[in-house]
Amino acid sequence: MDIMRLFVEFAEEAAVTQSDKAEIISAFRRIIRTGVSSVAESERSVPFETAVRESLQVRQIRRPSTIADLRSYTNRMLEFAEYNQVSLRSMTSEQCMTMLRCLFGHSPHVFRKAKAVLHSVFAYGQRRGWCHFNPVKAIECPPVYEERIIPLTGSQIRALMRACRHKDLCSMLPAMQLLLWCGVRPGEVRRLRWRDIDRREKVVYIEGRVSKTGGPRAVPLRGAARELLHNTRPGDELIAPRNWNRLWRKLRKRAGLHNWQRDVLRHTFASYHLKCFHNLPQLQEEMGHRDCNLLRTRYLNVRHVSSATARRFFA
Repeated sequence: MDIMRLFVEFAEEAAVTQSDKAEIISAFRRIIRTGVSSVAESERSVPFETAVRESLQVRQIRRPSTIADLRSYTNRMLEFAEYNQVSLRSMTSEQCMTMLRCLFGHSPHVFRKAKAVLHSVFAYGQRRGWCHFNPVKAIECPPVYEERIIPLTGSQIRALMRACRHKDLCSMLPAMQLLLWCGVRPGEVRRLRWRDIDRREKVVYIEGRVSKTGGPRAVPLRGAARELLHNTRPGDELIAPRNWNRLWRKLRKRAGLHNWQRDVLRHTFASYHLKCFHNLPQLQEEMGHRDCNLLRTRYLNVRHVSSATARRFFA
């Protein structure tokens, strides 16, 4: 009312006519209604628990293993009941940090992954208009000091290939060739089918339905992986055997490789590739990374690979 009184006084002082005054007051009322509506819209939000559940729901098109991984993180976040009913818009970086430290602070690697999941919840909330900014962006991650992975030697690679030729392990050979000479991820190999091998282009296509990141790529078939060009199996058949885990353990045991480093086959491919071709952007593209940073900091270990060995590897 005070605002309206001031407005009328202003109109009188300015000698505004009655008709002008009515028109100005009408416009003033519209401005107020618009402002109230805008404020209400800007303050619209949902509880944190609702945002978590709905952000997970929209990702149901992802692979079951990915959904299970996301759910394991979001379920733990919802166990932190203190924040479940807090408005998403009002949550601060400090609150997000408290949650991450309490639930996931035991491991830098797990903390980083949990932060990425929480970031995606707020990103979804921004798209829905439930919050203005993403408070997780301001959170610094603890450094992750990962063990340097040493690529397999020529003798170790030959031992793996000899083990694959054994009658009860020969079904593993095509997958091993893709892992070692194409740098395909183990999870991707298990989803590949023979129709993904293009014999004319001499490449294996890692399509979105197969790729870990959802981005397709084509990887040239080099070295021993070129044997796959001569295979005549049905296109819909999976390349890797279904009883993968059991055969994989048996294969390593038969090859005498007991101290196995996780992802060593992919690291071996990366190190031999760079030593042989000296082309980091090409390697990044073939491995399906968004940029070269992860390759530089974690994957590459060319100190243990000679140029001659790398050339023989891809010959």
